Amino acid sequence: MPMTFPLARPLSRLRSWALQLTPNGRRRLALEIGALHSGSREPGLTGIDRTGTVDSDGIRIHWYEYGPVRPDAPTVLFLHGFSIPAESFYRQVDHLRARWPSARLLLLDTRGHGQTGRVDPARCTVEGAADDALAVLRARDVCGPVILVGHSLGGLVALNLVRRCPPELWGRIAGIVLVSTSIEALADQGLPQLLASPVADQVYNAVETQPDEAKKFRQQAAAILAPTLAVAIFHRRIDYDIIQFHAAMIHETPLETFVGFFEDLQVHDELAAGPYLQGIPGYVIAGEKDNVTPLGQAERLIEIWPEAWLQTAPDAGHMIPLEAPEILNAAIDRLLLRLE
Repeated sequence: MPMTFPLARPLSRLRSWALQLTPNGRRRLALEIGALHSGSREPGLTGIDRTGTVDSDGIRIHWYEYGPVRPDAPTVLFLHGFSIPAESFYRQVDHLRARWPSARLLLLDTRGHGQTGRVDPARCTVEGAADDALAVLRARDVCGPVILVGHSLGGLVALNLVRRCPPELWGRIAGIVLVSTSIEALADQGLPQLLASPVADQVYNAVETQPDEAKKFRQQAAAILAPTLAVAIFHRRIDYDIIQFHAAMIHETPLETFVGFFEDLQVHDELAAGPYLQGIPGYVIAGEKDNVTPLGQAERLIEIWPEAWLQTAPDAGHMIPLEAPEILNAAIDRLLLRLE
């Protein structure tokens, strides 16, 4: 019978706590976590009522659903951020399942993310991700009021969806929550600065010029990008399990996704969505210490969307769905209350 060591887990937690005290230590921890992740997810989405795939321009998009199957039920559609899949919203799902059992919760892994998996970098665009969301709404026969919740990249996707809204959806968007989201191109701000390094450039160039050799660079990309993003995200003290969960999600994101969306995010803006937001209630939520999406972007959103309320999460960084879930949960609650 193998020997057991009761102190092993506490010592492991003590080591991880010590590593979190310095930037280099946090980078090392994030890399180790990604490398050791087994594919099981705890925390994460649990007890999914229904799941499946739908075709979006030849890409099989994975979706997840909770709540009643009535087409006219109020639906909360979650649009996740760059390099993290739908399950990054698990704390919102857990809250809403308990608080709003009559609401329909719909999530998807947009192209290049999560169970949807790898696609060509050229197809990793905000507009393409909005098409994915629309395909899921249609496939699930959503006919009632819809609340859009977009985090980071998902916020741009929500804006693009509103701007290009098809007739069957127009008039049924009952609210929008934009979290840690930009509306202008980020060529010289936030995220590109975090990922712009000589080694990262080599990885991007390798994928673009030698696609057949991309697998050789996958580990190198994970070693650069996952720790960089994981370290930059959180500013509040947060449970070890959530740090582990977040780093693993980033580590599992295909290299092609980083390359494709990184390029699009540098030039994409949704300023043209401004007129389409008029008359729609909602919230713009920003972390006080967000190093990925500048706080000025939240203020810019409020300028063009006067119906929205601006909320700043004190001491929080970019990953508000995990780091300050109570603020995002409350915003969704208020929009659902308006539908009663």
